[in-house]
Amino acid sequence: MQFTKLEKMFRVSRITGTQDNILGIVFSENKNETINVIEWKTKKGATIKTTAPQVLEQVEFGLKKANEELGKNYQLSEIHFLPSESASNSVYEFLIQALVQRYDSDGEFRDLKS
Repeated sequence: MQFTKLEKMFRVSRITGTQDNILGIVFSENKNETINVIEWKTKKGATIKTTAPQVLEQVEFGLKKANEELGKNYQLSEIHFLPSESASNSVYEFLIQALVQRYDSDGEFRDLKS
């Protein structure tokens, strides 16, 4: 997995032989803030495989699990995803947990210049 940061957005990418996924998130200080789910643009003609509600559900569940395991209360203001990627096997739940664990342990995020 690759962990990167672009301004306020933290991103995790998982590239496998059969499925690639990228998830971007922005942390929030506000506990009850509505999470904005933002779709990155897809290539022309790309098949849409994932919807915002699917990603939101998986990310919220994974974030809850990560917070419980870490004894934290991380909150999000934004979720970014690519709708042409598959959400099968709860991949976004897995990605948010890996990202939050890395963030919490002060792990490295490669800084991407805007």
